[in-house]
Amino acid sequence: MIENASGSWFESWQSTIGGRIAEFRKAVQKAVAPTSRGGGAVGAVGLQVEREVQELVNEFGRGLMREAFEIANTTSSEVTVCGETWGFQRVYMGTYETTFGEVSVARSTYQQKGKGRALIPLNLRLGIIEGRYTPLVSRIASRALGSMPTNEGEALLKEIGVCVLSRSTLHRLPQAMLARVRDDMDGIEERMRAIDEIPGEACAVQVAMDGVMVPTDGDDAARRGRKTDLALPARHEQKYGLRSVEPADTVKDGVLGDDATLAPMDDTKGRAWREASVGTVSFWDRNGELLKTIYLGEMPCYRKTGLAARLEREFAAVHEQRPDLRVVLASDGAPTQWQALREIAQRVLGDKPRTELLDFFHGASRLGNAAKAIWGTSEEATVSGEHWKTVLREKTRGAALVLKSLEYQRSVANAATAKELTKSINYLARHKSERRLGYAAAKRLNLPIGTGVTEAAAKTLVSVRMKRSGARYSDHGGHTILTLRAAILSGRFDTLSAEIESTYALPIAA
Repeated sequence: MIENASGSWFESWQSTIGGRIAEFRKAVQKAVAPTSRGGGAVGAVGLQVEREVQELVNEFGRGLMREAFEIANTTSSEVTVCGETWGFQRVYMGTYETTFGEVSVARSTYQQKGKGRALIPLNLRLGIIEGRYTPLVSRIASRALGSMPTNEGEALLKEIGVCVLSRSTLHRLPQAMLARVRDDMDGIEERMRAIDEIPGEACAVQVAMDGVMVPTDGDDAARRGRKTDLALPARHEQKYGLRSVEPADTVKDGVLGDDATLAPMDDTKGRAWREASVGTVSFWDRNGELLKTIYLGEMPCYRKTGLAARLEREFAAVHEQRPDLRVVLASDGAPTQWQALREIAQRVLGDKPRTELLDFFHGASRLGNAAKAIWGTSEEATVSGEHWKTVLREKTRGAALVLKSLEYQRSVANAATAKELTKSINYLARHKSERRLGYAAAKRLNLPIGTGVTEAAAKTLVSVRMKRSGARYSDHGGHTILTLRAAILSGRFDTLSAEIESTYALPIAA
């Protein structure tokens, strides 16, 4: 495009760029070139030099983008889109946000029979996002929102000097994009799975889920954003008709309703902590080494049903492609999560074998608590606790042996200690009866016995990004961040971005 560029802008830029570059070289020579008295200036001058170079590049980039916009524009009296003819052509100025900065250009707009919504061929040909942003700008904004708070993203982009966006744009643009495709997310995730590869050396797959608390909008929370006297919904809600489940909405048996007689979700004012959910599908090789992880995140939902449905689709796709993989279901002790995992496995695997494992470190922590209840903080407590953990992990009948030892200690303990031991005994006995404590057999097969991947997902997917001072999230705002962040961590961000961007582009026939 640079070699063939033409037009008044490019000719003007060619005639002046030589002088601009010559002036720049003279200024650099004066500021930093070594002299007979010693070296030239360093530090702040070097920083300024690079910033001026970046601005020259940005100016050239804006000019080339303007050239591209003019080429993509059409001056025909009519255009055809998806079999429909649009006429009544008029020309208006439009402003676009590019990675090099804002570019204004005259563009043709069309209507059907002179009324109704306008169509802009330039936008559809180049896949302009939300009428203003280039696809690359939208990707940068989405990655920034999924990676860091908007104030940090704004500062970082300003420091880089490319794609400088305000924090309000970083907050609003990705939410609008995800609102546009939210009803089609199942299809988008299916297409992402279709091109995602399972590591060839994988021998086992672990399917796990966990909960993590997130700060959300409480009842009567004031709407954030632009201050107005009229309480309008967010722009993405107005444009795409998306209804977010607000905390003040009513819920009965997990179903959203409008009946004022139903119980409200909570009575917290301003900000409320609710349990979001994370899921992982991780692949392991024959030596028990982690190869790859697919991350899923979901905002608070009744009994984690939203996450469970998505986790089932991921697992079903994996099993269809690699039915030879050993399957491990893993979780902490939450009954709701185990019920969901078992139902998923039953629908996907039927009667095929699978291994269920309580996260070893949750079980081990109960043994540590039992030792402290008996011996306090003494060395005996440490030694006995570690001994029980080793027996549980290494011996084939480890669970039975540990429970027998605990029951003996309870029989000779005082009432207070016996009460504490009963909690650990009941916890371990329940999971032993469900055959979830077979750690020794799992270790012989080099299967993962912990949910460290999922615990880490709760931290990296949710806590690190969303638990910031003063933060609180609406349902859709949190969904946007979790979707983008999970795609980044799973290596699916480019595919997700391409899927969303494709909804903004259409072929235009003049």
